[in-house]
Amino acid sequence: MDLSVSSDVTKEKATLKYLFLTFLKIGCVSFGGHMALVSLIQSIMVEQDKTINNEDVLNSVTVASFMPGPLAVNVVANIGYSLKGKLGAAISMFAVLLPACILMLGLAYVYFSNGLSIAWSSVMQYVGAIVGIIILSTGLQLFKKEIALNYGKIFLFLLAITLDLMKGNYLITISLIVIGAIAGLMFDQKKANFTEVLRSFKMSFKFRVNSFSFIAIAVLFINQILFITGAFKSYHNIFFKIGTVFSGISISLFGGGYVVIPIMQSLLIKDMKWLSSKELVDVIAFSQVTPGPILVSSTFIGFKLAGFLGALLATCSMFIPSAILMIVVSKIFNKTKDHPFIKSMISGIKVVVIGLIISSAFKILLLQPRTLLVGVICLVSLVLNYKYKLSPVYLILGAIFLGTVSIFI
Repeated sequence: MDLSVSSDVTKEKATLKYLFLTFLKIGCVSFGGHMALVSLIQSIMVEQDKTINNEDVLNSVTVASFMPGPLAVNVVANIGYSLKGKLGAAISMFAVLLPACILMLGLAYVYFSNGLSIAWSSVMQYVGAIVGIIILSTGLQLFKKEIALNYGKIFLFLLAITLDLMKGNYLITISLIVIGAIAGLMFDQKKANFTEVLRSFKMSFKFRVNSFSFIAIAVLFINQILFITGAFKSYHNIFFKIGTVFSGISISLFGGGYVVIPIMQSLLIKDMKWLSSKELVDVIAFSQVTPGPILVSSTFIGFKLAGFLGALLATCSMFIPSAILMIVVSKIFNKTKDHPFIKSMISGIKVVVIGLIISSAFKILLLQPRTLLVGVICLVSLVLNYKYKLSPVYLILGAIFLGTVSIFI
């Protein structure tokens, strides 16, 4: 498989201003979980702007799948870093989280000031279906380019979809990625003599951790010890507690954003008593009606504990540590990915990732109302996005408009 950058991809167009505006736009409409956000990146940056290629997205998803923390935000950080270094990563993360954090901060302010009862269900009633279709469209485009009529890959692709739909969890995801790597070696065994490749496999690079990365990893390691041992409970300063707890959660969170719910129940409600059960239910509900990952609920909790500065610290602590780890690991990945042995494994892993993307679309679509109107909306949206490449931003805004209009009919 040719992994070279397509000639029509112009990464030079990706300035810091471009990264900020593009990820801000994506952050405004990234309803529906991490695969929805990844689909938006693929649709806007790969298909429309051609500032990155499919390999950049799939490689980032592959590495992020093994890493703790929010998958989609880690992917954003890695893409920003690959285009414009540390500043690119920081600006990309800031822009993609900004809309969700502002909304969550506003909701937290109103909630703790006056109490809040939101009836967003009518306004958002068609957004889920559109999000499912956008993810499906992205998966189909990747299927066409990466799998096509390779029957071995089609079998692996169907296996990934079936297992994820039946028993989808973090262990299944990791198992599928390992299976994909092994299958990739089997697919390419006729093209390369792996015995010779393995015999000559030498790490031709020296991975050096710069001082910034070394200090960052050392701080995270110490923080994790304080978090795991519970030593942070002896702090008197609430800001140190917020920083240690949310940083600890960030790099303990394997398996996606929803894993944070049981952690919040055991740690924040029972142990720390920072939240009531009702407040947890409410903040989860708020995170579902705002764009971005469910982990943006840390903004709400930080605001309750220490106002605006608490919200800012909790948000930074939740997202930055896992992004730093993602970038460090991605450096190792990028230095080895062009080796024939690694290339073959990646080719199999890509098939699994595409299967997981389409599986995510099915999961969302199966939850939508099974009415004729929703069916027509899905069909029209699929044609507009897949065939005519209409931006998913307009599709989501159209769904919100349609839901708003339905209130007055």
